[in-house]
Amino acid sequence: MNMRESHESPRLIRSCLVLLMLATVGHAAAPAEGVNTALLAAEAALQAGDCRAASEDYVSAALAGSDLKLLQRATEVSLGCGQYALGQKTATRWQQRDPSEAGAALNLVRSWCGRARLRETRTQWLAWLNGKAPPDDGLVAAGIDWLVTTCGSDLTFASLRDLKHPLMNGKSALLRMTQLATQAFNYQLALGYADMAEKAGAARNTVQMLRLQSLAGLGQGEAALQLADRLVQAGGELSLAKAETLISLGRESEAEAELTERLLDPGVRVAAEAALAALLMQRGDYAGAEARYNSLMRVQAVAATAVFNLALIAERRDDIDAAVRGYELLANTNYDGSARNRIASLYLRDGERAQALRLLSAGQEAEPQDLVGAEIAQANLLARSGAVVDGIARLDTALKNFPEHPEILYQKAVLLEKVDPAAAIVLLEQQYKARPADTGLANALGFTLADHQRELGRAGRLITSALAAQPDSPAILDSQGWLLFRRGEPQAALPVLQRAYNALHDGDIGAHLGEVLWALGRQDEARAAWTRALAADPDNAYLAASAARHVPGLGAPKPPAQKPALSRGNGTETST
Repeated sequence: MNMRESHESPRLIRSCLVLLMLATVGHAAAPAEGVNTALLAAEAALQAGDCRAASEDYVSAALAGSDLKLLQRATEVSLGCGQYALGQKTATRWQQRDPSEAGAALNLVRSWCGRARLRETRTQWLAWLNGKAPPDDGLVAAGIDWLVTTCGSDLTFASLRDLKHPLMNGKSALLRMTQLATQAFNYQLALGYADMAEKAGAARNTVQMLRLQSLAGLGQGEAALQLADRLVQAGGELSLAKAETLISLGRESEAEAELTERLLDPGVRVAAEAALAALLMQRGDYAGAEARYNSLMRVQAVAATAVFNLALIAERRDDIDAAVRGYELLANTNYDGSARNRIASLYLRDGERAQALRLLSAGQEAEPQDLVGAEIAQANLLARSGAVVDGIARLDTALKNFPEHPEILYQKAVLLEKVDPAAAIVLLEQQYKARPADTGLANALGFTLADHQRELGRAGRLITSALAAQPDSPAILDSQGWLLFRRGEPQAALPVLQRAYNALHDGDIGAHLGEVLWALGRQDEARAAWTRALAADPDNAYLAASAARHVPGLGAPKPPAQKPALSRGNGTETST
């Protein structure tokens, strides 16, 4: 089976849209020939992956005329390309032409949020709420979701939190804010929003699960389990609440027993077995997980999850043919992207670099956000194979087409840190100066300074500021714990890192936890921490190196039992 998706429909729709705009512009007062030329050039640039030229040409065409469809398209392309200042120009003109159009106002919000300008985002959001056609509760919730697609949960929540406006008090809006607070790892605020959402009439089961997640995230285990017991008694979709809470609290043996008991309930048997399989997989019990996933293969709702994990188990056992066959079955499913990444890694492992990169390419018909994702995926693939410099070069090329794109710049800093920490710090400093409200950048800069033992005082201030916005973030807690360790305070670092790892079984956090335990003379616990983390994240090179440095052979990769039998012929992504 071929791993490529069909993109002919988006391409056809876009071509028809361009023809429609050309016809409309041809009747406008502006000089049609120049506008049409710019519009055709813009679409050609977009299909060639040159997002910068596409944005500039679309904006030029849109501002030269007065067509609303063209202003809308120019705005969407510019914002999708990360050219937020350009998108702001056309969204402003669009709103001037049609003040009642909600799309124009919301795109102005997106343009400010994309630049991490929180005050301006709040101001423009309030302007939308107070517009000539005020949105209802459902539209406010949809607007929040749309904003998340541009600037993520963290910046969206930071922009809209504590905003006083009647339209932010509807049940749907409050439920979205509760969800955002949990995603932004601010569980105390999430509990407050959960109370307001429930009083406003939001779906009680959803609110209760968010409240449960927040209590567990705050480490309030007793309160969380008491609530979970009450929810389980209600039955139905809440029957797994206690098991999920036990997993969140790091009490995996109790969670396994709870899930095993839930297998007897026909109403939740499938969900319980899927959760149990994931728990076994995370623990490195591949035989147990395999048995569970083989059972789930017969259930359509979870079959793709089962196929992906069975393929992953096969790959970890070095049965590459079986792994590839499984991954190829996932074309056009929700696991398509993950499966492509796994096969691309196998191509690279087999020396087929061109094939690997081609598999992760977005294609000429892709939308801007897909082009960005493809460039980052290809750069990271190269870096994982040891070709970090080539990965950086690929991102430099991408930045010519997506200048100042925050995601690409951040990924470049991540890769630079592996070969030139000083240059990575300079780049992170530049990004942080441009986006001081971006908590992720503050944390990344603080961690990098701490990791390389530079300006530890400033590193502490940066991490503290990030924690103020996201006090329960595992990534930021990891930074705080690692900073304490670098300061020579391993005893103080230990509970912080333990909390971070319980919240997120990430390989980097597991590596840091093991290092701190080892430094405290608790070698057996360190070995156990590394072993547990390697079971959950066996592909993490940083974790493997950390473990092997202290316990030779513990994190060392096993030589492949066989090479991947992948096609070498005409460039299709199939197994032989």
